[in-house]
Amino acid sequence: MNPSRRSAAVFDEAADVVLIYPYHYTHAPKAMLFHPLGIAQLAALLRQKGLVTRVIDCTFLQKENVIAAVVAARPKIIGIYIMLSMSANALELAESLRNVLPGVLRVCGGPLPTLHPERFSSAFDLVFRGEAAQSFPLFCADYLASDANSLAVDPMRYPGIYRSIPEGGVVSSPSIHSDEAAMDRMPIPDRDDYPHEAYQKFWRDAEGFSLAGIMTTFGCPFSCDFCSKPIYGNHFRRRCMDRIFEEIADIKQRGYDGLWIADDCFSLDPDHVRRFCRRLISEKLDMKWFCLARVDGISADDIALWEQAGCRKVFFGLESGDNRVLALMNKKTTTEMAERTLYRFSKSRIQTAGFFIVGYPGETWETIETTFAWALSLPLDELSFTVPYPLPGTPLYDRVGVTGNGADWNYENENRMVHASDFDEADLKARIESAYAAFDARRQTGPATRVRRP
Repeated sequence: MNPSRRSAAVFDEAADVVLIYPYHYTHAPKAMLFHPLGIAQLAALLRQKGLVTRVIDCTFLQKENVIAAVVAARPKIIGIYIMLSMSANALELAESLRNVLPGVLRVCGGPLPTLHPERFSSAFDLVFRGEAAQSFPLFCADYLASDANSLAVDPMRYPGIYRSIPEGGVVSSPSIHSDEAAMDRMPIPDRDDYPHEAYQKFWRDAEGFSLAGIMTTFGCPFSCDFCSKPIYGNHFRRRCMDRIFEEIADIKQRGYDGLWIADDCFSLDPDHVRRFCRRLISEKLDMKWFCLARVDGISADDIALWEQAGCRKVFFGLESGDNRVLALMNKKTTTEMAERTLYRFSKSRIQTAGFFIVGYPGETWETIETTFAWALSLPLDELSFTVPYPLPGTPLYDRVGVTGNGADWNYENENRMVHASDFDEADLKARIESAYAAFDARRQTGPATRVRRP
């Protein structure tokens, strides 16, 4: 067995790199659990360079066990992935690791460090911004090969690197996006380190089959007012089908029988989706799948093909039942587009789920009530209402900011008002609950499911 791939119980060689996913499952309602793709991709790239790499997925671990697992791995470099709701966990973990492993290099990356690297420069020695697939493995190999593990680096060799220096100022370089050719040269994500039985049980209990995440495209060219995409950005890229299906074969071999297609917008390139579906059908893989899609550009023929290929549920960001509010959100869709597409899906066996935002800056109670009435009129199997959530890096955030210290970002699957609003949060949430009750009452086949944004 390759020692870089041994479980914690038999890991008898000191790790060059430990990668940590600092999310702890708290049984929040309708959580959606997937082993982290970004860390799995970095693990594959690090191991390709011959570095002994250990992954610690905290999802099903108690916090007190994580430090012990890191110490047992005896790493030279610790990398922690950070997104908004994990930032408190990550900073607490970094401080603890500083105390117990003072000589170990601490590095972070992810959406929030990409947007605000300066917020993490005191807790971490280095920050990697954007897509770190090229720069982070190269840096780790160079750092470990240097005689003194030197941090005196040429930043242009490592795109996206950010470091505060003791003399004052920073060393940094702009991040870059991998092109399609570079992505297709990468190994598929290495999923050896994850508690697959626990993930599979979670999904079988929730859906009757087990889902694993995969991405077939990266980036989204749209600029919705509330959407943050600091890693993959606007640059849309497709993976080649051979790489995608090599990864699906690996997922299936590990016991999963479903896919969560985590693309920002899976339906953006209809020809890409058609090739994907036809290959799923021709290879008889029998994999069920969920995806995110826009309401434009999906024909009745496409829906029939998706269904034949195993699609079981599509999540749509419908957002508002008022076209003026959709324009405020810069959605580039209309209610008429949504109605046509949802009607087509209602003729299939594919379930549909809709996400809505109420209380958006610039709205009125009249437009909010229009959204509730419209949502309840649509042929949806699931729906979710939320209040506006100004994520860092979005035009909405730049316009309204946040109040206090943003502590409510730590709540899972429950957006809370973190900005000054013309609407009372309690009133909005009471109205949301009454809409859920009305949705439940209208369903003929059982209780409704209220989903949260994945």
